Amino acid sequence: MAKVLIIGGSRFIGPPLIDEFVKSGDEVAVFNRGLINSNYPAGVHFIKGDRNTGFNIQEHFDIVIDMCAYAGVHTKRALEELRFDFFLHMSTAAVYKKTEIFPLTEESPIGEWPLWGDYNNGKVECERVLAASKIKFAVIRPVYILGPNNYCDRERFIYSKIKRGDPIILPGSGKALIQFVFVKDVAKSIALIAKKQIAGIFNCAGDEAITLKGLVEEMGRIMQLKPKLRYNPEADGDKFDISEFPFANANLLCDNAKLKNMGVVFTSLQKGLQEDYESYYKNII
Repeated sequence: MAKVLIIGGSRFIGPPLIDEFVKSGDEVAVFNRGLINSNYPAGVHFIKGDRNTGFNIQEHFDIVIDMCAYAGVHTKRALEELRFDFFLHMSTAAVYKKTEIFPLTEESPIGEWPLWGDYNNGKVECERVLAASKIKFAVIRPVYILGPNNYCDRERFIYSKIKRGDPIILPGSGKALIQFVFVKDVAKSIALIAKKQIAGIFNCAGDEAITLKGLVEEMGRIMQLKPKLRYNPEADGDKFDISEFPFANANLLCDNAKLKNMGVVFTSLQKGLQEDYESYYKNII
């Protein structure tokens, strides 16, 4: 049985991640500001606090999982103030340096990619703090994450427009190839790495790639409705407007062999979209 501290953990990935540890009989504590009403499973210890003012936690943990570090100072403070054996940082595929060479592997250089702005810069800082430390750590880099309760307005945005018959404005040509991963697979991947305390970098991405146009058409097929597609050539690449469409027309393809070789099986895009629509999204649009 492991003693686990999750920093954040109240919104999207946190609940299924907590469930992964609880069902394994691990001892779980969750540290966050308590701003979101979360019903944690029985036995989960909630610690209310703000990482920006200090953790003030004296316990020693086998594993610390940081779900919400967005700048190097966040990671630095966690490393300095918490006591643990293994640290896992929730990063993103947006840390990779802009390139036209795909797929991105865990060895691809990280750095500036203007499309992702401050998010890219902050997450790169976090990883560089970890790389300069002498702790045992892992980093997980998911691509775009999908699933129930997605606080990024992705699936709901598209399904709602299809249902209303509103035009969906794709950036650029809408033909960029991107990957997705479902939240339950991210949670399982994090838990696997953490429980085995495997140090290293791990891409987290589903097996398939799809164009933006193909994604909308697939979501329309699930709804049995034909989406009305339009295009905005002015919003191509780094110029995309998230208020018009939730994904940029920029290729984002990551190699997922490392996690698959550890036994992770990624949900197929079609299956995951269908299941999430039937169980969740069709009831909220």
